[in-house]
Amino acid sequence: MARGVSSAFARKLLDALAKHGADAHLQPSESPEATAPRRSSRTGLVAALGVLALGGIAAGIGLTRSPTLRQAAREISGLKPGDPEQPTAAAPEESALPTQDIAKLASPSTVSLHCGGKTGSGFFVDAELVLTNEHVVCPPGKMMDVVLPDGRQLLGETVKSDVDLDLATVRVVGAKGTPLKLGDVTLLQPGDKLVFIGSPKGMDFTVHEGKVGFVGREYLGNGYVQFNASVNPGNSGGPLLNGRGEVVGVVSMKVNDADGMGLALPIPYASKLITLPSTPEAKARWEELLARVARDEQREVQRYQQQTSEPVLLSVRHVDELGLVALLVERFDTPPRRVVRRVEAESEGKKCSLTLSIEYWRPVRDTMSATEDSRRLRWFAAKGLTEGVYVGAVRLPVEDCTLTGTGNASLKMEGAGEDAERFDVPMKDFHASLEEWKRNKGGIQMWQQSLWQRREAADRSRQESDEWRSNFGRARARIAALEEEKRKLLEEEAAGGTATKRRWEVEVELKLAQGQLADLERYAAEKNVPASWRQ
Repeated sequence: MARGVSSAFARKLLDALAKHGADAHLQPSESPEATAPRRSSRTGLVAALGVLALGGIAAGIGLTRSPTLRQAAREISGLKPGDPEQPTAAAPEESALPTQDIAKLASPSTVSLHCGGKTGSGFFVDAELVLTNEHVVCPPGKMMDVVLPDGRQLLGETVKSDVDLDLATVRVVGAKGTPLKLGDVTLLQPGDKLVFIGSPKGMDFTVHEGKVGFVGREYLGNGYVQFNASVNPGNSGGPLLNGRGEVVGVVSMKVNDADGMGLALPIPYASKLITLPSTPEAKARWEELLARVARDEQREVQRYQQQTSEPVLLSVRHVDELGLVALLVERFDTPPRRVVRRVEAESEGKKCSLTLSIEYWRPVRDTMSATEDSRRLRWFAAKGLTEGVYVGAVRLPVEDCTLTGTGNASLKMEGAGEDAERFDVPMKDFHASLEEWKRNKGGIQMWQQSLWQRREAADRSRQESDEWRSNFGRARARIAALEEEKRKLLEEEAAGGTATKRRWEVEVELKLAQGQLADLERYAAEKNVPASWRQ
């Protein structure tokens, strides 16, 4: 009859059924926590720093066509027997249209967007308004090219955008597009049919078919529809359609390092930009999904905090002329200098230990691209996850290791325990790194020396910035204290007190302090001191 509903709704449903002589019983469903895939420690941390992080589940309901059950449903919804029957959510198997029909229905309402070197997709939500991803549109005031399925090429301009949701609306004057019907994403079930239309690799208006993998997958605090299909650059911003051709999401990204997995932002999030239809039942289900996503987000925050309390091997990559370079993430109470860590490598049953002398560390907030990772950085900063967290880069000294073989070498932080997650590196990269050491030993040593110099320069810069901030802080604190004392003295005089002499002395000191701050500002400007050091 129904699944994924609240206990209160279920009891109300049973009461209505009992009035009509129907027998039914309740069966608790499996909890989201039990069914949601768990994320491994390194996978979760990598997700936060540049790869998708995932978590969550959702469900919907469907009523059968029995007249008795329809009568019960009308009573639950408050309808009388003679009232017009409210449309109910049909089971996906009963209502799903062929992909060809969905394509014919939806394709005329999609567009291809082009802004400089960026290509994306979108769909009409009004005759001249397109909904898409923020990362594919031009900034407000700059026109972009909009290609329609009928061959027309028009100009579009960004109207509204939300960078944290990665959504935007584009005004396309003269388009006269047909808006797509918006559906209820909360009724999607894993395995349901999905269709999406986009411009992958510039191939405009390509139709794709997929299936729901998960509803409410948490990433940066939002709950996405995870779907199983091939997503490529150019699909971003296109409509994700259910089996009835209704938009349930905006295709937003592919899952990195995975085959055939994408994420779409559910259409209810677009309520910040456009007006959306809804029902009390749909709104309740959506609020329930958001609450679960918030719980998943909190678990992710706690997991990241726990992970960075110990050194984490984030990645190992082969760099030409250097060899294998490892990135480590660790939390420190004070800015780190030279840190020694050990990594255990294993291949075909043989093990060796690599000593890593990490000279250069950067705050994790500085390692993220301002353009590509601004959403992640804002989320990290808002959750306090960047404080004290640093990323260190170091070359793996493979010349100290005698591993052989043709498969993979398994790496893990030494002392992390047998259950610690391992990082697999192809042995061919190990061998190539050793050859590069033999061929370019001098160049590698110069690179390592440059890291030391960069760390020393960073230390000097940090000390200098601390000194400037301290000087400005003391100057402003002195002015604030004198202004507060002057205020109190004025109040004392107004009450009949005799504080005139001290007030005059305070005013002289205040002018002197303000002059000293002005001199400090001028000197800082001459030395090109960054504005952030003057705060």
